[in-house]
Amino acid sequence: MKYTNKEKKDLLMIIGKNINYYRYHSNNTKIMNDKGFVTIEKLAEEIDSSPNMLYNLTAKNVEQGVSIVFIDKLARALDISLYCFFLKEPLTNPPKYK
Repeated sequence: MKYTNKEKKDLLMIIGKNINYYRYHSNNTKIMNDKGFVTIEKLAEEIDSSPNMLYNLTAKNVEQGVSIVFIDKLARALDISLYCFFLKEPLTNPPKYK
C-alpha cells in the first residue's frame, strides 16, 4: 500500500496534535510542571531527544518524519497507551502505557 503525500501529511498532523494534547493530559505526574502539564523541553529531556524535534513534530507547517520507536518513547514518558497518538480525536482520559 502506498501513502499519498496528503495521507502522510494528515498522519503527521494527527501525531503532532496528539503529542501536544497528551502533554497536557499526561498520566505521568513525575514530569509535569507546577501548572500541570509537560513542557516540550522536559519531554525532550525525558526521551533523550532535542526540543527542536518535538517542536517540528507539533508544528502545523513542518512535516517532520518520526519512527515508531520515537512514538513509543513518548508514550512511555507520558504513560499513555501507544495507540493514542494515532487517534483522530484524542481521549480525555487516555489509558496508561502497558
